[in-house]
Amino acid sequence: MGDVETNRRVWGANTTRPYPTKSIWDFAFEALEDVTLRVLVISGALSLVLETSIGGDDSEYSWANGAAILLAVCIIVVVECVNNNEKQRSFVNLNARSEQTNVASILRGGNRELLRKSEVVVGDVVELQAGDVAPCDGLVIESAAFLVDQSHITGESDDIEKNRQSIIFAGSKVTSGRGSILSIGVGENSSSGQIAEMINVGAEEFTPLQLQLQALAVKIGRWGISAALVVGFILSFTLVFDAIQGTGPPIEALGLDFLHIVIIAITIVVVSVPEGLPLAVTLALAFSVRRMLELSMLVRVLGSAETTGEVTALLIDKTGTVTENDQRVNRAWIAGVDIGPLTSKSVTWASEIANKTRNEPTLDPRVVKLLSILLAMNSTITYDAKGQILRGAKAEIALLRFVNSMNNDELFVATIRKYFPLVKLFPFNTSRKRMCTLFTLRDGINDDEMGDVIVRAVTKGASQDMLNLCSSVMDENGAHHPLDAATKDQLSKKFLEWQDDAERVLLVAYKDIERDLITTHEATNICSRMSASDAESDLTLVAAIGMCDPLRPESTKSVRLCRRSGVAVKMVTGDSLSTATAVARRCGILDEKDMSTEATMTGEAFREAIRGEEGQEIDQSKLDAIWPNLRVLARASPQDKFILTDGIRNTKLSGRKEVVGVVGDGTNDAPALRRANVGFALGSGTECARDASDIVLLQDDFSSVVDAIRYGRNVFESIEKFITFQLTANCTTIILSTGCALVYAKSPLNAIELLFVNLVIDSLASLALATDEPSDDVMRQPPSDASNLITSTMRLNIFTQVSYQLAVMAYLLNEFGPEDTQIYCCFVLLQLANQINCRKVTTEVNVFKGATKNKLFVSLLTSEILLHVAIVQAGGAVFHTSPLNAGEWLRCTAFALGAIPLRALFVTFFVSLFAAFREEDALHHH
Repeated sequence: MGDVETNRRVWGANTTRPYPTKSIWDFAFEALEDVTLRVLVISGALSLVLETSIGGDDSEYSWANGAAILLAVCIIVVVECVNNNEKQRSFVNLNARSEQTNVASILRGGNRELLRKSEVVVGDVVELQAGDVAPCDGLVIESAAFLVDQSHITGESDDIEKNRQSIIFAGSKVTSGRGSILSIGVGENSSSGQIAEMINVGAEEFTPLQLQLQALAVKIGRWGISAALVVGFILSFTLVFDAIQGTGPPIEALGLDFLHIVIIAITIVVVSVPEGLPLAVTLALAFSVRRMLELSMLVRVLGSAETTGEVTALLIDKTGTVTENDQRVNRAWIAGVDIGPLTSKSVTWASEIANKTRNEPTLDPRVVKLLSILLAMNSTITYDAKGQILRGAKAEIALLRFVNSMNNDELFVATIRKYFPLVKLFPFNTSRKRMCTLFTLRDGINDDEMGDVIVRAVTKGASQDMLNLCSSVMDENGAHHPLDAATKDQLSKKFLEWQDDAERVLLVAYKDIERDLITTHEATNICSRMSASDAESDLTLVAAIGMCDPLRPESTKSVRLCRRSGVAVKMVTGDSLSTATAVARRCGILDEKDMSTEATMTGEAFREAIRGEEGQEIDQSKLDAIWPNLRVLARASPQDKFILTDGIRNTKLSGRKEVVGVVGDGTNDAPALRRANVGFALGSGTECARDASDIVLLQDDFSSVVDAIRYGRNVFESIEKFITFQLTANCTTIILSTGCALVYAKSPLNAIELLFVNLVIDSLASLALATDEPSDDVMRQPPSDASNLITSTMRLNIFTQVSYQLAVMAYLLNEFGPEDTQIYCCFVLLQLANQINCRKVTTEVNVFKGATKNKLFVSLLTSEILLHVAIVQAGGAVFHTSPLNAGEWLRCTAFALGAIPLRALFVTFFVSLFAAFREEDALHHH
């Protein structure tokens, strides 16, 4: 440990300088960069000076108007600072959580450990295999078919083979094989760390929805500026006209009055410009991202949390997504003898083999021993010092547990791997669908005799491909027999039946390449010259293994939810068509009406069907004829997955764009994950897959994808709530201010009152409406569409509420005049009532449903009401209000609460009369 700490102190830690965070003062200065707020500060200060020095008000509160403006600006800035600081804190915590998911296999002091990458120091030996990302710069000291992608450094997309004494750069992705490197540069001293230092400072990025809402805010703001100019002009003209007519103060004494008019005009701009719209997106995203993390989803790219709400097509893998990824051997065919299926997890394979062969042809123990050695040596599993599995693929772990169980020895595989040196590896990939290893052994070792050296090649892989590589088959006594066409056909049918039961079938075969060698050095030289085609030809078939992976209990429900909500689920897998189809039927991806030839395809048939006449380029029209009906793509290559993802994204079949989500876990899934609108990586997947993804599913659960879609749609629903609320308040404010200026030559709301309204309709309302949990019917609706945020139902709702609010205001103005406190009181209460209304933007009638579950909404609404009551009853000196009696409060409250049944009436009857609007909304979503 001392050496480790010394190395860390001398050569540095494996961390880079974090992105700089902002202080609360930075956020405050950013908030004050808003031009309108700056003008208000200047105006408030001038008002404060003029009111106290040359003002004609003899009241002791003559300073209150200017001071209140400054206080209101301070409150707005403080609320924005708190919101931005909370957002920053949430995402710093998320980044820290993301770092904790990255681990590496380290050899340190002779012990193998899984450590966080931040713990790697110079001098460590790091073991890498396909799917890993190098945590440091290193010198390759051992390699086997070791290919890496170092395009992040060189810009070249071709994989580079790394041999002994090659240099590998931090951040390089291992695409094939495995290797060990000696760490020579970590953290800021590594190649990627130095690049990170150069790009550590950058501008803040905005999500597409934030940019769209900023544009919407600018459009609305223009109307507000126009209204402010009209109001300012009319009030100024009236003031000057009265002075000329002698009915008002003389012109030389109008300085303070003009300042008040300027303040009112500026305040109308502040209120009408919905700067809370982008804030609402930020808050909704922060809320959804935090809740998604609680549900074991780590959002790596902020914008993906909103894009999930738009997903129309979901491409999923089979293993680990709809299945539990708890693979286990269910049955086996060993040298002509059928073993299993297992009836209980408690039964060992040793006892199963003994029971099976008691009354049937006896399976020679030497055959079982041979199979055990072959499987043990055909693996990339790594072990710790105690012989326990440290890391490896789930399928390989299942096979090695099967071997240990056959031999009634939990350490059998770990022990065997110490006996036989692994010399060469031809790794598994999706095109070969098999893996081959070459190792050496001594003839007669089973009899504890030391004979000549043998080079043995063992291959395991997909059943049909493997049968074509075998020329002989072993019987129960260990004898070899030619594998004729009839036997191949018989075995092929047997294995197809297993696949129809949703089992994955792997065949194990071997051959001895050289015998009678004198030294292992000779064997090593032979292996180094051996090609994969030579090692994998003329094999002897020893066994077939049938592995099952139980369906997740929630998979069927999750698939049903997706299909009901307009999300097309498509399974893209490397498994056989029979296995994939069986699983797809069980989980509901395939139903009776989907059982056509167009619904299921193999990768080979898919590639042939989408090619143009030249046979090279992809024909989008042919792809468009296939993908809408396609449900299962089996024996698919990574390129097939990428092409399908790209093709769906590029389609123009429907009136709206298709948004594609891809779920993957392997290194080969990385291109499709990057190309997808949203890439979901399984937490147990490779680091390459996680790095290419937008969201990491920490529990490898398909229901997590559905939850991500729910919360993505919730972001859009929250924005729709706030837009409905904001536009209603803005339209009412602009029309009311302009109308009163025209009719009464006065503004019904003074600057302080308008600033309080701005606080309610911007900062507090965005916080209250952005933190609701997804509604029950969010997955009953079609996908969201960011291209048209304001639906027809929203337009009708806004029109209805604005009309109602203006009618109430017109009545009160006619009865009591523009200066009566009831105008201000009722106006604010109408906004608060509409805040309740806007909790539901669909056709749901009950706006109170689920309100008590959102404690923040309840507490904010209660605070707004109490603050409003205090302002009206006790804030006269500052807000220029007069206390209202019980009857006046009752009148204002009754008018405000009337907005709630009005919405229910609108939803129940008015919307049903406009079916065309609902159809437009359906197109808006789908």
